[in-house]
Amino acid sequence: MSLIELANIKTKLNSARSGYVFILIAAAFTGLIHSLSKPLLSYTTPTGMELNPLTLAVIIYLINGVFFTPIRKDSEPISKMGRRNLILITIIGLAEVSGLVLYFFGLRQSTAVNASILTNGEIVFSIIIALTIFRERLHKKEFFPFLAIIMGIILLPVCYELVQSKMTLTDLLFGNLLILLSGAFCALDITLCKFVTGKVDPKRITQLVSFVGAAFVLCIMASFHIPFQVDLTQLPSIAVLGLLGTGMATFLFLTALKLIGTTRTVLLYSTNFAFGVIFAMLFLHESITMINLASIVLASAGIYLLRNRLGSIEEQTNPIEEQSKKGSFKTLCESCQHHGCCTSFAAPLLFPTDVDRLKDIGKAAKEHITETTIQGKKVKTLKKKENSTQCVFWDESQKKCSVYKNRPFDCIIYPFDIFKIDEKYHWIVYSCNPQSNWEWSETYLQMFENNPQFHEILENISVFSNLDEINRLRKLDDMSYVVLRQVNLSKVLNNPQRSY
Repeated sequence: MSLIELANIKTKLNSARSGYVFILIAAAFTGLIHSLSKPLLSYTTPTGMELNPLTLAVIIYLINGVFFTPIRKDSEPISKMGRRNLILITIIGLAEVSGLVLYFFGLRQSTAVNASILTNGEIVFSIIIALTIFRERLHKKEFFPFLAIIMGIILLPVCYELVQSKMTLTDLLFGNLLILLSGAFCALDITLCKFVTGKVDPKRITQLVSFVGAAFVLCIMASFHIPFQVDLTQLPSIAVLGLLGTGMATFLFLTALKLIGTTRTVLLYSTNFAFGVIFAMLFLHESITMINLASIVLASAGIYLLRNRLGSIEEQTNPIEEQSKKGSFKTLCESCQHHGCCTSFAAPLLFPTDVDRLKDIGKAAKEHITETTIQGKKVKTLKKKENSTQCVFWDESQKKCSVYKNRPFDCIIYPFDIFKIDEKYHWIVYSCNPQSNWEWSETYLQMFENNPQFHEILENISVFSNLDEINRLRKLDDMSYVVLRQVNLSKVLNNPQRSY
């Protein structure tokens, strides 16, 4: 195995390892919610004041919004996010805060152990959404695991409480039902997140969702004249709950979703109820019954056996064309996290054919093309707009290239590029899509190499793969890349080299 292959494997392993760490930390932070929230909601001040779940939700989301505002400064501006993404993020915020408020009201009447188990009801509702809205069907082998999840998360805890209360609706049972209902909103939240995580930075999503949630609850409190009261001694605990239990947990969940995919993310995130039970025992000294243990075992077994189904839910909520499952330029653009094409990269090199094609449309004048020197050789490049990093042909209002059909070959092959590694020229691809395995890329590499214009790159390959320029770009844009294979140098044609 070559050093390049080992480097590629190491890059993938590092990304996967980070994803596993992120989602387990997110699960632990989520598990903290049950143990930290219960004392806050159960506490009564000497003056008789209790913390209203609505007040708790507002403070948590305001803290999250303020916390993520400075660290999202490198994210795409709201004005460039698009109306569809903003609408989806607003709905996500409303769904998430509704689920959290229902959960807090339920937790006040239930136990932290019960809450830890019942919150996994969101998995049941996620599958129900896939079955009803997206017309999915359970296979025969998936039927019993799904029943095990329902039995462990819903039927066993609820039916046990009904038997214990002699079929009456006690406060404990009502609290359990509210927690289950909150899972429906969380399932909607997770489903919608999959539509925007590939298009909007997770930090920006978390920030906007937090402010939307806080604003929504404040409107409810104002409408029903609910006073905003909180004991100042509770604020440190609320801050920890907000930053870790919801803010960082959401951010890490969205990040892991991109690094290791939905199947592994959902499977590992479901361990949050195990963390919740452990924390309830350690911090609140709550006991675990045999019914609790049976619920955990049934739910865990069902989730494990349905891990592939839970992963396939993403494909149904965000359908991809058949050819795109292996990959395509469309897949790359839809999942791009850089959002800097044509606006923050070095100007593309122009070869004779590129210049001719621009001349055909009257776009090869001095205001469009400039010259620079690379390794002592003068080469032509596209200009940037004055006092801007944007390409001269970038249409800011339309958000697209104004000469797309006549764009340079350097632009056509992007995000593929050529690097000189170990004294040999290799195709690389910038990792704008971290979930791709790049197995599909060979089709495109052959297409590039068979293009008659490719010989112009090969004749100037030392300039095209200039190491100094590459290092500057990597430092400027902080873009990782994956090495694919060596360039096929046999494609060099015997045509005389054309001058610039």
